[in-house]
Amino acid sequence: MEVQDIRDALVIRERDLFLLTDNTGEVPEDNINGYGLYFADTRYLSTFEFSMAENKWMVLLSTAEPGYSSEQVLTNYTMTDLDGRKIPRATVQVHRTRVVQDALEETLRVDNYNNFPLHLGLRFRFAADFADIFVVRGFAPERRGEAVQPALWDGSGLRIAYKGTDGRARETVIKFAPKPESVETNGATAQVTFRELLAPRDHRVLRLVIAVDGRVDVPRGVSRFAVVSREYDTWKQESTHIETDNSFFDTVLERSLCDVRMLWNHGSAGGYPAAGTPWYDTLFGRDTAIVGLQTLSLKPSIARDCLVALGRYQGKKFDAWRDEEPGKILHELRVGEMTQSGALPFSPYFGSIDSTPLFLLLAGEYFQWTNDLELLSQMEHNLRAGLHWLKEYGDTNGDGFIDYEKRSSKGLVNQGWKDSWDALMHADGSPLAPPITLVEVQAYVSTALDRLAPVFAALGDAETARDLLRQAEALQERFNREMWTEAGFYALALDGEGRQAASIASNAGQALWGGVATSEKALAVVRRLMEPDMFSGWGIRTLSAASPCFNPQGYHLGTVWPHDNSIIAMGFKRYGFESELNRLITALFDAAKAFPYYRLPELIGGMARSAHQSPVPYPVACRPQAWAAGAFPLMAQAMLGLCPDAPNGRLRIVRPVLPDWLRQVRVRGLRVGGGAVDLFYERRAGRTSVVIDGIRGPLEVDFTDEWPLRCSRPTHGS
Repeated sequence: MEVQDIRDALVIRERDLFLLTDNTGEVPEDNINGYGLYFADTRYLSTFEFSMAENKWMVLLSTAEPGYSSEQVLTNYTMTDLDGRKIPRATVQVHRTRVVQDALEETLRVDNYNNFPLHLGLRFRFAADFADIFVVRGFAPERRGEAVQPALWDGSGLRIAYKGTDGRARETVIKFAPKPESVETNGATAQVTFRELLAPRDHRVLRLVIAVDGRVDVPRGVSRFAVVSREYDTWKQESTHIETDNSFFDTVLERSLCDVRMLWNHGSAGGYPAAGTPWYDTLFGRDTAIVGLQTLSLKPSIARDCLVALGRYQGKKFDAWRDEEPGKILHELRVGEMTQSGALPFSPYFGSIDSTPLFLLLAGEYFQWTNDLELLSQMEHNLRAGLHWLKEYGDTNGDGFIDYEKRSSKGLVNQGWKDSWDALMHADGSPLAPPITLVEVQAYVSTALDRLAPVFAALGDAETARDLLRQAEALQERFNREMWTEAGFYALALDGEGRQAASIASNAGQALWGGVATSEKALAVVRRLMEPDMFSGWGIRTLSAASPCFNPQGYHLGTVWPHDNSIIAMGFKRYGFESELNRLITALFDAAKAFPYYRLPELIGGMARSAHQSPVPYPVACRPQAWAAGAFPLMAQAMLGLCPDAPNGRLRIVRPVLPDWLRQVRVRGLRVGGGAVDLFYERRAGRTSVVIDGIRGPLEVDFTDEWPLRCSRPTHGS
């Protein structure tokens, strides 16, 4: 059954192990919400329940704010204990904490606040179905592996195992301290019981560790919570520090940075951010590249690791089943049973038209922030392979634009960021016939070619650098001629016959991001995007409310996506629309304040903002989602006017305008190339001033009113 609603779910995650529970911390038996403990695209626990004999708990507190740990405080309703003694309400308290690291560790402290002894029965119930994440989401497998082996208690732990159709054995092991009073098994289900005699005002502590596939790395006696907490502290300390006079905004920005860390996978070849929990908890080409771009001003090492991870899985051959071609960057990598057995093509799958240009664009922007020629020299073959793919394979009909048409029988019909089956349409609502030419993808390509020109110049290949500039300028000219509609807006796409899809959609806003639009067309796009049918009050919708296909809860048919808005906001900045930029930032900031932990979800409903000041949640949105977490870092860069030019040892500060809910902003440790700078922004009487508090290393800071729409060229050696 397809998952219908996870709005109230709690999630904790670390090192690609995550636990998804209901809002009380439980994984109920036979739940239809996808709750469970997951690793490597597989659900290793499908039931995880805790009770006191037959009595339910009153949940006083339930939170997963840190991201890697959760806490519940439970107390009793009026009840009787195992000896028949009446226990008054709220006199037994359970403090339940969990932390994920190499394994899931749970600690329960049970306190008796009565003045008489209690005999309590504490019960856990476990089950593991080892379902592939695609099965959990509603896909029906053609065949299933060997039956899940019966739960086995061997005196030291509880074991449940399964062998899939891919030939891989999977195992869940649960160990307890102290040992339970009894363990009853029935197939893949187990009930574990503790009987505790608590003296008046006494307490007991129970601990359990749940390991998947033997993954237990933390030595005995070392606190998992302390290990991950220190890593988070280091992550934040190594990032640019932004502090404002608005503590809510500071919290939102810190949440953004911590959510990227929460989604960080630690692979053997380096780390990368998983796209989103629970459904996209793996490497995605498009998402990874965009997160790297969004966070360059806060932590450029994220972009570095993203480039390395994407280069590692670059296409090597022609494979229609996986939509793979040489030089193409992957769409999605999966390692679950359905993929490994060959039922699905995600090992990895390459059906993404924008992953490759975004990878190239990330490399160029990374160079502008870091001047890290050493890494880009090591990845020169990846960059050349990606450029070769654009030229030789990305344009299937030879019209000079990058387009797509799926080849895999199990592949995606739509292969841009709006990749749901019904995401693209003509203005009358009719679907587009392939091959499809998306407006934002052409902007990505033109900008990527422009950004890579100084990279190849620095690598000593002046001829390629000049050729890339010529290609970028030619594509920009063709783009503005053929993608502009009679209605005065960029087309959503061109269909297979070259007809413009004149639907009013957010895609056109992303064309402003890299500076490919002319100034006149940019003005028209900004004005149109901020009209009420597009701007909901919480952000810009994916599709106009006037479209015959509009649905405020349709995945790409009118919802609001934070990452989409952050890219559009950066485009507003480039063309000088600071007022509209601040309206977007304010809308997303207000939305974030309405969600738990100030965490922006993957997307929100497209209903117009009402007087009640609450955005409408999307029922199965990922929380956290990496590029939603990256939205505020990118919008902060735009707001502060940070325009790097590391190859020339320069930072430009372009027209900073703080919104009316910010009066002061301090920026410490902003890195550009080999230098760093501290800045102080202040808004007075409607004007924003900037003071340089200090510069370390080889860096100059310039103030300018013009954001360069194209890359500047190095004026000295790299």
